[in-house]
This record gives sequence, C-alpha cells and structure tokens, in this order.
Amino acid sequence: MIENTVMLLIAVPILFSLLFVALPKSMYKYLAWAFFIIGVALSVNLVLDGTGVVEITEPNLAMYENIVLIFEVLVILFILAVSAKYKNWPTLVLGIISAAIFAYTFTNVPHVESASFNIDQFSQVMILIVNIVGTAIILFATGYMDEYEEHRHLNRQKTFYFTMSFFLAAMNGLVMVDTLGWLFLFWELTTLCSFVLISYNMDEEGINNGFRALALNLVGGIALSVGIIILATNYNIGTLSGIGTYAGTNAAAMATVALPVVLLCIGAFAKSAQMPFQSWLLGAMVAPTPVSALLHSSTMVNAGVFLVVKLVPAFAGTSLGTAIAVYGSFTFVMCSALALSQRNAKRVLAYSTIANLGLIIASAGIGTPLAVAAAIMLILFHAISKALLFLCTGEIEHTIGSRDIEDMSGLINKAPLLTTLAALGMVSMLLPPFGVLLTKWVSMEAAASNPVVIIFLILGSALTTVYYAKWMGTILSTTMDKSAVHHKKSETYFPLSFLGLAIVVTSILVFTVYDYFVRPQVEILLKAAPDISGEAGQFASEIGAFAYAAIFAALVLAILIYFATRNMFTPRKVDYYMCGENNLETDKLMFRNGLCAYDKSNVSNIYLQDIFGESKLTTFGYAISILLIMIAFLAGGVLI
Repeated sequence: MIENTVMLLIAVPILFSLLFVALPKSMYKYLAWAFFIIGVALSVNLVLDGTGVVEITEPNLAMYENIVLIFEVLVILFILAVSAKYKNWPTLVLGIISAAIFAYTFTNVPHVESASFNIDQFSQVMILIVNIVGTAIILFATGYMDEYEEHRHLNRQKTFYFTMSFFLAAMNGLVMVDTLGWLFLFWELTTLCSFVLISYNMDEEGINNGFRALALNLVGGIALSVGIIILATNYNIGTLSGIGTYAGTNAAAMATVALPVVLLCIGAFAKSAQMPFQSWLLGAMVAPTPVSALLHSSTMVNAGVFLVVKLVPAFAGTSLGTAIAVYGSFTFVMCSALALSQRNAKRVLAYSTIANLGLIIASAGIGTPLAVAAAIMLILFHAISKALLFLCTGEIEHTIGSRDIEDMSGLINKAPLLTTLAALGMVSMLLPPFGVLLTKWVSMEAAASNPVVIIFLILGSALTTVYYAKWMGTILSTTMDKSAVHHKKSETYFPLSFLGLAIVVTSILVFTVYDYFVRPQVEILLKAAPDISGEAGQFASEIGAFAYAAIFAALVLAILIYFATRNMFTPRKVDYYMCGENNLETDKLMFRNGLCAYDKSNVSNIYLQDIFGESKLTTFGYAISILLIMIAFLAGGVLI
C-alpha cells in the first residue's frame, strides 16, 4: 500500500539514525549496507505503488499535528540556543523573527482539518534520487570517514551518521508532503541538518560557515513562512498543489497570488544557493566530502528547485515567469564564469552546482511544457553526475593529499579506475549522449524565443565546457614525475562504480524515464507535454537531431579498441627540453632560466583570475541578482 511506503520512507531513515547512535562504530559498514538496500527497495516500491494522495484525518491527525508542533518548537529552540552560545547575533535575530512568525501562525492561522502527502511522478523521481544516491553517499562515507577523522583528530561519527540519515528522512518528507505547514517543518529540518554537518569539524572555519548557511537559509525560511501565511489567511490555500489549482483558474487568480508565490520562490532561491545566496553553499565545502555530495546532489539544494518547478502553474506564461527565467539564467552564466577561475576542485563543483540549479530555475521560469520537462530531467541527471564527481574528488584528495586541480596531473597513472570514474562524471556533464547534455539542448530550444535567456544559456554552457575539459585533461595527462605509487582500490569504489553505472543506465533509458516520469508530471502541471523522443535511435528536436544510439555504440567500440590495443605500442622515451640551461647534475626537472636562477618546470592550466576571479565578479553578481529579484516582485505586480 502506498500509505505504508510513504510512512516507511520517513520512519526508516529516522530508525537508522538512531541505530548509528546506539551501535558501535564496527557496525557502521553493515548498517550502511542495510540502509542502502532498504532505501533502494522502498524508493522502487513507491514507484511500483503508483501515484496517489495519502490523506491523514482524525483521529490520527491530532497526533501527527502535535508531533509537527513539537519538532517546530525544538528547531526554533535549537537555533536560538546555538546562536546565543556562539554569540552569533545576526542568526539569533533571525531566529527570534522565525519564532515570532511561528507564534503568529500558531495563534492566527486556521489549523488544517486534514493533511496529505501527494505522490506524483515528480515526487517519485525525487524519492529515487534521495534514497538511492543519498544512501550510496552514506555507504561511501564508511570507507572515507575513518581516514578523514584520523587526519583531523576527530571522533564525531555518531553525530555524522545520525545527521546524514535524519537529513534523508526530512528530505523524503519534504518531497512527498502536500500540506504547506508540514512542508515548512521538513524545510527547516534540512536547514538544521545542514548547519550541523557543515560545522562538523568544530573549528572556527567550520562553525562560521555553518552559521552562514543557517542565516541565509533562515532568510529564505522567513520568506517561505510569510508566503504560506498569506496563502492560508487570504486565499484559504493550505497545500502546494492547491496553489497551482487556484492560479490555474484564470489570469486574475494568478495575479492575486503573485506576492506569496514570489516569497515562496525567494525561499527556494536561498535553499538552492542562487545568487545572492550562493556563499553558504561555497562555505559548505569545509565539511567532509560526503556532506558536500549530499548537499549538492540528493538533498537541500534540490529542495529549492523542486519547489520552483511545483509552482510553475502559478507563473507560467507571465512576466513573473520571464523574470524568474532571466534570474536563473543569469546565475547560470555568472557561476559558470566564476567556476572557470577556480583551482580548488570542490569549489569548481560548488559553482557548477549553483550554475546548473540556475539552469533548472530558468527552465521552470520559461514555463513551457518543453522547458519544464527539461527542468525535471536535469534535476535527475545532474544529481547523479554531481554525486559521483564530489565523491571522486574526496577520494582523489585522499589519494594525492590535495584537491588542487593542478596537483592531479598524472592521476591516470596513480589511480586508473578512480580517474576513469571521475572522467565519466565530467563527460556526462558535457557531451551527448549523456542526459545532462540532452536536457541542456532541450532547455536552449525552449529558451529560443527569449534572446536574453538564450544568450545566457549559450555562454554558460560554453564556460562549463571549458572548466570541465581542462580539469579532465589534467587528470588524464601523464606527468614528468614517474615515481608516484599506484593507489590501491578501497571499499569506497563500490558506491563510485554504482553511481557511474547509474549515469550510463539513466542516459540509455532517457526516453523511458521521460515517458514514465516526466511526461505525466508536465501534463499535471501544464495540461500538455511535448514529445522529445526520437525514432530508431534518434534524438530529435526543432533545432536539430543526432544519432543517439549510434553515439553509444561508437563509445562502446572506442573503449573496446582501447583495451584491445593499449599494450601493442611502446611510447618512445625522450628527455624533456626546457627553454634555458637544463640542470643535468641534480634534477632534470630543474633548469636555469634567463635570469640565471634555477626554476622547477611547471605546466598548468589558465584560470584567468584577473577576468573571472571571485574578486572581479562576485560583487557584480550580487548587485545584478538582487536587482533581478526586485524585478521579479515588480513583474508579479507586487510593488506596483
């Protein structure tokens, strides 16, 4: 029964969070495997159960309402207590404002007569992402955290696994629940979990970045709560699906809910780390790599874009939708440019995540069936690829002791399988026939009627190609230092290989995924859905077509040829010549330069800090993004 599966998807992660606290560390690997298997089974079972609405009425409603009330009070008390403890006054003020809004809601907003979980195809996609990718990340952590804590002299894994598991429970609830008051609770729980995980190292840097994430998400949470209050008191709307139903009646109804819809979107922008809120997600990179992977792929940031896509019926085809499309596409191009200047691999991935979430928001803002289809598909494909890339980056750091891209030269010689998986993740973000490229293709086709949005999407996609291509070239290149020891395979390779396989399988089955999950959801949201599937192995659209199946066949053939011929040729060994006088007596990698001083040879990529550096673009990005949000208010008729 779908009701049982819904409740288990919330209860089981909470149960595992308690088991991680109660059982010794020696059991964590077995717990993680059990969590992974059960998570996969439950998410697949929800898909097999089909769609439907799970209503909660009396006598059970009162019990669940009390549980929600208790959790909301505990969240507020925790925020106030931790802010006072660390004397973080901005967060304390935001916590007090949140407490005041909660008190007002409790005393003035009518209580719901029933609560509901709405299981549609989009919720099913999100549940698959959370419970398959999320539990795979936790499984990866069992082979990662011991070494991580040993280097930092920590012993906090009970807190780590408890919070990671609880995070998945909150995210499961968020993507299934339809009642806005309950959605807000799950929304705040993800904020609280992110604070705990980002602050995990308990050093000054970690705590400061944790509070930044908490503060910026509290700003978004306040906007979200005010929007929910307006919907409940002015329009008697208490469900997420009810917003679209109300706005879909006529243009006048759509205009009347513009203010709460914009407020909900601002909450989503903050949760998805869109400009000007992006600094919290960049700061989250101080946390352990599994935390970064979880935040960027299967939880937290996806909650924001999930909400924006759900709100599409309330702004599709309006000036508000156009403003949202321009805002998202601006974030896409700006953060793609900022990624170009980064040498820290995790910051490259962070900016890439923010950029791709901007692309999803831009597609939702365009609001056509084709664009919304692209948004939903991109959420799926991006989550898998980004999870693989973050976990590979963490394993690379353990392998070479650095996350600097320039230190990864020759990685293919030290860790061939790890390098191959990382390269697969990068290729999947760039090239056909992988799903991310297909969805970008569809997004551009949908944006063709808006010259501003299409230019931003083209420029952002070009910049994405540059920073991933130069990173991939680095890890696949050989190095002049031949003394490196090969990396031994570790227990982390199963979740990495699993995610790599998931990229390939979902890309092969892209049209099946579209027909089963995406098309029905777009029809629910916009009453129409496009046909993007080609015939006879072709991907076809109005702006072109390519032999989708043939590209996969060519890739397989190229891989087979490589393995068949890789030992047939012996490279010629030659000495390296460097301009200047080589220092042959001590080290062939040293040479005397034109100023008669000894230099070590160095080959590196170009990062264009003077053009695309954070100091050059961030302030500009803040100003324009704030302006675009204000324009969104104006476009919705809010400030007029």
